[in-house]
Amino acid sequence: MMYNLLDLCSKAKSIGYLGSYTREDYVEGISDINVFAISEEKSLVLELGSYGLSPVVISEDLFRNLCSKGDPICYYILYDSKVICGELPKVDFLITDYTCQRLEKSAKSYLKLSYEAYYRQDEIGALVNAVRALRSLIQFKACKNKKERIPISDSELENVCKELNLNYCDSLSDLLHLKKHKLPITLFSINKIYDIINSEIGLEFPKGGMHE
Repeated sequence: MMYNLLDLCSKAKSIGYLGSYTREDYVEGISDINVFAISEEKSLVLELGSYGLSPVVISEDLFRNLCSKGDPICYYILYDSKVICGELPKVDFLITDYTCQRLEKSAKSYLKLSYEAYYRQDEIGALVNAVRALRSLIQFKACKNKKERIPISDSELENVCKELNLNYCDSLSDLLHLKKHKLPITLFSINKIYDIINSEIGLEFPKGGMHE
């Protein structure tokens, strides 16, 4: 796989792996293999996608803009990636109100995606997006509590959950157990995540998603 990516290096300032594939909590068959490219070549989206990867392709100017606003995608590229060719632009990242807003929005969006996946019998999608929803909520809480870092890995999430004395750390552990052992998530469990997120930030859609 890396050799294929190296063939594309001439088209980008930087290419690398992004997300859990670079960490110890990657679960084959469950976790996506995400890649990023800092490039003006939009064709890289199709080329990287053709390898079965989930690509993020952004220009250097857009990357700098995202970093200056405090967009989480900048944070992930800086601190949750493995560069395989080129180098990242020299930028500073500061956690801002915008960072918190994006994380709050992500928690809601991922929960919707979890429901949608469940109803179309996509067990992996339902589980992965439920994990992402609760992860985003904990990241949001860390952001609002002026933490200097956004927790990313499973172990960081569990530690921050305990540090903030959140009352849903057991639910996080249960979800991570399902992911690690590739077990299906139930509608009851997704609804439990709904209750947690709704109690913290409020949700604009009913429990159970929009399924009829």
